[in-house]
Amino acid sequence: MKQWVEVQDQSAIAVVRRAARSLAARHDWPKLKVDELAIVATEATTNILRYAEKGRVLIDAPAEGKGEEIVMIFTDRGPGISDMDHMFQDGMSSGDSAGLGLGAIRRLSTGFDIFSGPEVGTTIVCSFAKEAPRPTHGVEAVGLRVCHPNEDECGDDYLLRQTPKALDILLCDGLGHGPEAAAASLEVTEAVKGSRSFNSEPGAVMYEVTEQLIGKRGAVGALVHIAQPQMVLRYAALGNIATLRVRDGDIKRLPVRDGRIGARATRGYEETFDLAPGDLLILHSDGLKTLRDGYLPQGLLWKSPLLIAGFLLDRAFRGRDDASIVVIRIARGAD
Repeated sequence: MKQWVEVQDQSAIAVVRRAARSLAARHDWPKLKVDELAIVATEATTNILRYAEKGRVLIDAPAEGKGEEIVMIFTDRGPGISDMDHMFQDGMSSGDSAGLGLGAIRRLSTGFDIFSGPEVGTTIVCSFAKEAPRPTHGVEAVGLRVCHPNEDECGDDYLLRQTPKALDILLCDGLGHGPEAAAASLEVTEAVKGSRSFNSEPGAVMYEVTEQLIGKRGAVGALVHIAQPQMVLRYAALGNIATLRVRDGDIKRLPVRDGRIGARATRGYEETFDLAPGDLLILHSDGLKTLRDGYLPQGLLWKSPLLIAGFLLDRAFRGRDDASIVVIRIARGAD
């Protein structure tokens, strides 16, 4: 499912629960895990209705996990949770649900995070692993994407390839939206996977891909390579993919080169710099509004990459295009 589910009445609870069960069953998850996903989907969606009256839910199996991981994002713009400790007690939930609190939801999840307050509402993210969670090697990275509200196929795409020696990221946005844009993005991702330089030099990858796809529908894209343990970032971008580095609250926007994949061969705009423990990187397509302070409330950037991605994918979503975001954090102990 690559669309937000709008939660506005009781019927949304069954929709979200069925979506969770269907996604897990499609990837052959064991019945116990499927049941746990359904419980979390039911409880969290019910709580949106009870405490905020409306909100949104996104359920996805990230491509890099090959169906071994499922994530859920529950977000609302209600009054927030004033007594967090109380809400984590078992039994603190809606009378229309199983009566489980946030504590039970957290226990059923492999990964859990929450961001809540009177100015920001509540966003809860849960991740679930079919078996053992994937190692992060000192760099935690997540990607999310959603379709144009009237489409079933997403024209944005991303790749995350992590090894003990490097993390490689591609974020691309096929021109337009819908099936043709999705096909354009697929051409880019497949070309990047087949590049001789993938896992080493983003500029060389960009040149290979742009040369290979001359005359195609086209896309814009950004490539990032993070060498480990050196924590050196190399970057190449073409078109309007936004890339931000956040360090100690200071935001640096990386430049891009105008153009598109599909026009002419180019290495795009390139840059190399050292990363520091705690650095945060955010890449997003223009399906999200420009990330200014209004979308980065106090405390958000200290949360998990999944929560940051889910919060921003909701709050900055333009609603008239596909949208995608990748968030990467360098671990504090990664120096």
